[in-house]
Amino acid sequence: MQARVTEGVLVGREGDGVRVWQGIPFAAPPVGDRRWRAPQPPALWVGERDASRPGNACLQPARADGGGGGVRGSEDCMYLNVTAPANARNAPVMVWVHGGSFRSGAGSDYDARVLAREQGVVVVTVNYRLGALGFLAAPELLEGRTVGNYGLLDQQAALRWVRANAASFGGDPRNVTLFGESAGGMSVCAQLASPGAAGLFDKAILQSGPCTPEINTVPVTQALKTGAAYARALGCPEGDAACLRRVPAERLLTTQVPGTRAPGTVALPPVYGDGTVPVGPAEAFRRGEVHRVPLIVGSNQDEGTLFVAPLGAQRDLPRWQYVVLVALLERWNAPRVLANYATRDYETVGLAAAAIAGDGLFACPVNDLSRDLARVTPVYAYEFRDRTAPINLPATATVPRYGAYHAAEIISVFGTPLPGLASPAQFTPAQADLARTIRAYWGNFARTGNPNGVGVPGWTRLDPARGNVLSLAPGVIGERLDFRQEHRCEVWSH
Repeated sequence: MQARVTEGVLVGREGDGVRVWQGIPFAAPPVGDRRWRAPQPPALWVGERDASRPGNACLQPARADGGGGGVRGSEDCMYLNVTAPANARNAPVMVWVHGGSFRSGAGSDYDARVLAREQGVVVVTVNYRLGALGFLAAPELLEGRTVGNYGLLDQQAALRWVRANAASFGGDPRNVTLFGESAGGMSVCAQLASPGAAGLFDKAILQSGPCTPEINTVPVTQALKTGAAYARALGCPEGDAACLRRVPAERLLTTQVPGTRAPGTVALPPVYGDGTVPVGPAEAFRRGEVHRVPLIVGSNQDEGTLFVAPLGAQRDLPRWQYVVLVALLERWNAPRVLANYATRDYETVGLAAAAIAGDGLFACPVNDLSRDLARVTPVYAYEFRDRTAPINLPATATVPRYGAYHAAEIISVFGTPLPGLASPAQFTPAQADLARTIRAYWGNFARTGNPNGVGVPGWTRLDPARGNVLSLAPGVIGERLDFRQEHRCEVWSH
């Protein structure tokens, strides 16, 4: 299956009504002197290039939780994958940014065949640099006004490539929807506030992507201090960029990033105050300084369970540890939080911690940014509320039930398994119906900027004064007005 792109001819595969091209280079390998620089154009090639297999994932720990040692991927990782309906002509394009706490994951982890075939959309899944290679901001790496955020620049390079080449796959280059979950959703969120992303996408979907809490983005001054300390930990003298570029890539995975952080938080998050993201996203959204494109924005009812579960496999979280965690996360707001989330109200201390993490780090920040953005652009707000969502992870003493956990909606959006997490094969008929409805909403939105269409329940645009959020649960899809009360958002409004 041939496609001619800017750099040459690709040969992909066709089957089951879709065409798939994988391992397509959208930028030059960011190795050697190109490490910690903005992405450069990919090389041209002569003849046909085999696009039947994924390219390398970006360098990351072999295990997503960072434990156990070992390495996955390579520095040579600027690849994307395209899945198109076999008969695609001028189809909407959806560009997926994967999650993984900015330190793990790959575009090729997501199988887009069901979404592409069922919704008639061209789906592009992209890689971007991760961990220190993607987000280290060190004084010696300053390049003009840009530092850190290499992963965000990679995403912009991929979007430019899509604008230039979507037509070769039957896609409409003037109708591109950027969508992502978790770190991918935070990336989409940051791109809304990035001048370099202007004109690169026409709509966006943010799934569980709160880029506004302080722990999810960092001011450039603080990032540079952390970066300087990290460079010292790597044994590089101050100001020696060449030394940093010579460090073996695997050492970047094993060298601890200096600083104190709550468990599960990102060691090197995106930076603001540089040329890529000049103003903190929270401030940009308050001011309305964003790319004004239609948006779907939402979160899951029990976001925190996935993060708290590993803290106590055999025994519940001790209460003193719970208090320390809250103090680390919340500092001056800790007494107020502890008063509102009494452990006696929960089956386990772990579930109290999960409620705090879910409400404070996801539900309320996501709802806040929805409300800010709805003042300047159309926003459709949702909450995924399937508390019996399938999951392949074992229950723990801290979290006896995962509920509508972080990432639970992804297998509904794609309609395909997410290895190690869950599979649509585990759905009940009601869950399968819900998944089809979610894909229809996403597909309608990619086509028109409005998720409404034939055969799906009506979804009203968010009115910040009403606080209307669409509840997505098996057999129960409808508007709710009590989102902020349920998630105690008054506790989290600083």
